[in-house]
Amino acid sequence: MSDGTDFAVVKEFYDSFVRGDIDAVIATLSEDLDWRESENFLLGDRNPYLSPAAVVEGVFGRIAKEFQDYQAGPTELIDGGNVVVAVGRSKGIMASTGKPFDAQYMHVVRVANGKIVSFHQLIDTLEIWRSQQID
Repeated sequence: MSDGTDFAVVKEFYDSFVRGDIDAVIATLSEDLDWRESENFLLGDRNPYLSPAAVVEGVFGRIAKEFQDYQAGPTELIDGGNVVVAVGRSKGIMASTGKPFDAQYMHVVRVANGKIVSFHQLIDTLEIWRSQQID
């Protein structure tokens, strides 16, 4: 992390995710975590994820199985102090159907004591749902 600010913690979280360095991603997460995927999203069925281990199993592990060629990096990070908003796109191919998706997302990320304590995703669930449909 570059300067220890809350914004830097969140930037490191996303930079690590884009690099595929899940250990570095996990290092940014607090043990006292409240992680929520969008309602009506395939990863939202286990909300809330209350530990880094739960996120690894229920989010990252499932992303690896459900999606191919997955990419999700923010196009914008909005610094609100201990709250950072990320705007970006989640892209890939649904493994079960072979259909591509390109869904806009927004994440609200909260930091305390140098760690991410809250992550709340809002994503275009219709775009993801369409990619899950078998013709």
